[in-house]
Amino acid sequence: MRSHLLALCTATVLLLSLGHPGAAQAKDLNGRFAIGGQQNSLGQRGLSVKYWVGHLGFNILFGGNSVSSKVTGSFEDDGETKEFEGDDTQRNIDSALRVLFNAARAKDVNMYVGGGIGIGSVSRSFANPGVKDTSASEIGMELFLGAEYFFSNHFAVQAEVGVPIRAFVSTDGPAIAGGAGGVGPDGSAFGFFTPANWAAGFSFYF
Repeated sequence: MRSHLLALCTATVLLLSLGHPGAAQAKDLNGRFAIGGQQNSLGQRGLSVKYWVGHLGFNILFGGNSVSSKVTGSFEDDGETKEFEGDDTQRNIDSALRVLFNAARAKDVNMYVGGGIGIGSVSRSFANPGVKDTSASEIGMELFLGAEYFFSNHFAVQAEVGVPIRAFVSTDGPAIAGGAGGVGPDGSAFGFFTPANWAAGFSFYF
């Protein structure tokens, strides 16, 4: 469902860029600063900060979340069955550095290409004393093509299609983040040119 929504966002941005009849001129982003929200093709999402120098843009992405669920159950301890109650918790932290090149401009839309490096970590802690906590680190690169449509001089939406190159390095137990092509016996995994992903975002320009 999420991939379909992102694909719809991308198609909408492209249709707006091709079919909008307004008289606004192409946007010169030199020296412009923007803050907003973004998801990249690695699946990372969070706060996005951008700054443009000529046709070159620098984009930092940072995000994270923590989700807990209440659980109860029992476990075996030295042959004795014991009850437990507590929270299972998963924590995610994502960060990425991306470089964009503004390749073409049209009315209210800028087309760009770029690449980036993303680093993420996922950890899970379990209320069950008999289950070992797990954690995993992710390192990925992406190549992408995108379009940025300006509704005004200060607000724009972005849509991208990108090719992720992902690697996972587990620090404790198997890698638990998805997206790579298989997990090795030591918990490591590597996905080379995994299927292209859609991405989207929005920006407030200053």
